[in-house]
Amino acid sequence: MKRSLFTLLPLLMILGSAAQANDDVTGCSLIRIDQYYGIHEWDCRVPNSPVRISNVYTDQHGQQRVESISSQQNAMCDDQGVCSNSGSFAGNAPAGSYHYTFGWYLGTDTKGNPASYKNGVGPGFGGKYLNPTAQSATAKSTKPLPEVVCMPTASFNCSIDGKEIEDEELPKYLPKVKEQEVKKAGGNCQSTPLCYDKNMTFLGLNEKFF
Repeated sequence: MKRSLFTLLPLLMILGSAAQANDDVTGCSLIRIDQYYGIHEWDCRVPNSPVRISNVYTDQHGQQRVESISSQQNAMCDDQGVCSNSGSFAGNAPAGSYHYTFGWYLGTDTKGNPASYKNGVGPGFGGKYLNPTAQSATAKSTKPLPEVVCMPTASFNCSIDGKEIEDEELPKYLPKVKEQEVKKAGGNCQSTPLCYDKNMTFLGLNEKFF
């Protein structure tokens, strides 16, 4: 018997009548269709997510620890619409292969197309399905930020879209944000010198370093 997402994910209910913020859900884009097996491969990752994130967990001795993990999760959904990530339940979506962001789960929008929801919201928790028509009508036209990777040593050692950039040149490519305002909104600037919002979406450079 197929188990529901409601019983398998943490019991945090968001009522269907509650408003759903745009940063709690993202639509999926079709990457390709396998020419031999016909498997659809979907990208449901949150835009501008960092490559790696810090995950807090409790070890076997009850101590809290932090580990660096990939922000990208991979799952397969079968013909019954049940999705699995290495044996762990990952949501309900059309059959296919999926890439999505850690802390999110797979689902569908009001038209039955694949979508990804942040844990705690959306249909898996009694909330609303993504309405793609409404989302496209209110979507921002701002240009997405490039992919940034930094490996701080004596310098920030950052690359943008695979190209190494000198520290002093970074503000030419990326916006600067105030750490205090980021934290006030629930985000963080722990990945020096980069700042992210509460959904780990990249915001820009920590202004205090520039």
